[in-house]
Formats: sequence, C-alpha cells, structure tokens
Amino acid sequence: MSPFRITQTMSTDAQRRTLHLLPALQTDPFDRVVPGDISLTITLSWLNEPVSPSSGWIIRQPYPNQLYFVGGSDDCHLGHFVSLPEDQLAGEVVFHWTVAAPGVPPGSFQVSHRLDLAFNKGVGQVYSMDVANWWTQSEFFSNEHATPEIGRNRFSRLKSQGVSPVRRACVDESIREGCRHVDIHESLSLPAITLNDCWTIERYGGDAGLASLEVLR
Repeated sequence: MSPFRITQTMSTDAQRRTLHLLPALQTDPFDRVVPGDISLTITLSWLNEPVSPSSGWIIRQPYPNQLYFVGGSDDCHLGHFVSLPEDQLAGEVVFHWTVAAPGVPPGSFQVSHRLDLAFNKGVGQVYSMDVANWWTQSEFFSNEHATPEIGRNRFSRLKSQGVSPVRRACVDESIREGCRHVDIHESLSLPAITLNDCWTIERYGGDAGLASLEVLR
C-alpha cells in the first residue's frame, strides 16, 4: 500500500486546515444489512448545523470487506472533507446512524458514536480520521504490523460487541421502545498530514476520489 500518485498539477498539501471525516459502520456477516437500510447524520461541536456533502450522505461499501458501510458523497466514496478553523485544537464529532435490520432483533437500531478529537501539530494541513493514512505514526505500527490495517479505524458498530478494548471506548447498549440504542464514546488524536499521505482516497474513494483532493490544493 503506497501513497497515491501526485499529478504534475496537484500540490502535495491543502491550502487550509482540513478535516477528513470517515464515518464507517461495521456489521456482522448475518446482519444482512444493505446500504439502503442506513441513514447518517454528523454533527461537529464547532458548527451549529449538521455537516453534509451537497449530495447528502451516500452510504456505500467501498472496501473489499463488504461488512463495512461508509458515508461519502457523489465525488468521494470514502468520507468527506470539511474546513477546520485555524484556532481549533480539539472538538467533538458525532456519527449518528439509523439502521433498519429486520433480521436482527429488535429490527431497528440507533447508533450514536461520539469521538473527542485532538488536532496535533504535524507536517501538513490535513487531519484524516483514516488511521491508514498515518499508520506509521499510530500505536498499531510495528515490524509485525507494518502494513496499514483498515480494521484499526474507529468504526461504529451495530452492536456493542466487537469494539476492541485497545480503543478504550465507553460503550452502552439498551433497548427502548422496540429499538436497540448503541452509544460509543472514545478519543482520537490526529496528526497533521499532507494530501500526499491520503492514499486511501485513491484506493477506495471511487473514480472521482482524486478529484475531491484536487479541489483542496
């Protein structure tokens, strides 16, 4: 897995501080969920209104592992880019998923995934929630784990089981009025990287993935 190929016209970094949101929901093999069963809302603590691409959130399965559902836009299948204020050193992101899964009792799910983000200093202007883009700076990198692992991302879960203890997340689950509510709360520190480091956008972001980076340069 290598960085994407920079074109002659593309800068290696964004013009301004940018946050790469990566809303990803992991399901289990027998959940039998399809993209049309899922809707997504995202809020950022420094904005008054929910954030959304102009196309609205489009749910896809961009990875070879079809158990991962990712929110994106018409242009990018792998998340969405939003401007980050210059003085924003930390903030809260909440992914709120509504899922219909008739084959999994009770059939209706509400998943609220709250992440306390810290925006650390680094070489670039981009803060990516995709750990694979800054793998060598993560706690998972080692000689035995030199290749980025998609499963290390802070994905949401349809059920409370399956959230790794390594994430140190607080997870609560309850059933109320015929709906299963899953609440996940965790923290993530993001290093400042460059557009050149965002290789996963080329690999999994769709045919227009690189174009979504081009507009940031």
